[in-house]
Amino acid sequence: MKLLFYVLLLMLHVDVLFADVEKLLFSHYTNSYNTQQPYKTLTELHVSVSLEQAYDIQQKLVQNRLTKHPKRGFKVALISSEQQKKYNISEPILGVLVSDQVFNNFSIIPKRHFTDLNFETEFGFVLKDSITEPIHSLYILKQYIKSVYPVIEIVDYKFLNKKNVQLGDLIISNALSSSYLLGPKLPLKAIEGLPIKAVYLGKTVSLYDKPANVDDYLMSLMWAINTALTQGWKVSQGDLIITGALGKMFSGKKGRYIVDYGDITSLMFDVR
Repeated sequence: MKLLFYVLLLMLHVDVLFADVEKLLFSHYTNSYNTQQPYKTLTELHVSVSLEQAYDIQQKLVQNRLTKHPKRGFKVALISSEQQKKYNISEPILGVLVSDQVFNNFSIIPKRHFTDLNFETEFGFVLKDSITEPIHSLYILKQYIKSVYPVIEIVDYKFLNKKNVQLGDLIISNALSSSYLLGPKLPLKAIEGLPIKAVYLGKTVSLYDKPANVDDYLMSLMWAINTALTQGWKVSQGDLIITGALGKMFSGKKGRYIVDYGDITSLMFDVR
């Protein structure tokens, strides 16, 4: 009986400690976001969190932002085995797309609005209907896809001390989600094995030419939907889900970028 009492007392103490950590992190991220200041890492703040706790804090931060900005959908990050090995995980991580401004082809992206502007080339899927139950079949999943787009994700890498960035930092920061640029609609079959090349001032800054098939992207899409539902998010009609970086992330410098999605389409944008 006495042992049970001490166990319960210890659990209560742990809950109180996490409540203090959660309050600290929520305050830090909210203030940094509102004042456009860089984020400090967990190491710099001298705290640690579990994977589950990191997602709990992410959700509270996102819900707070949703009072001012619209939810656009979801993003998948850390999709490669190399990235997952680096952070000692066996699956990607999820972020929520929250932004009051999205960009289209030929847009001008203002560099001054970002701490450390970067880009990633991806594909995005728009849902034709809301989804309320997990999906376990690609055949069923395809019935929910309204359209497919080439997407340039705009990543604001707000951590100055990048060497100390942990998995918890990436999750709490909403997988570094900021905004995105949406290209023209593509047929689903057209993205099969489609190479992607990003060029800045005539120099290739990212190249993706792996023989990926459509099912690879759909598996990532299905993971995102099911994970979002598990975490309590609504997966809604019209949500855009971007399924992970294809090629390396590249820095956003002032000038013109051209991104070729095979011979099918190209995206062009300027950073100023």
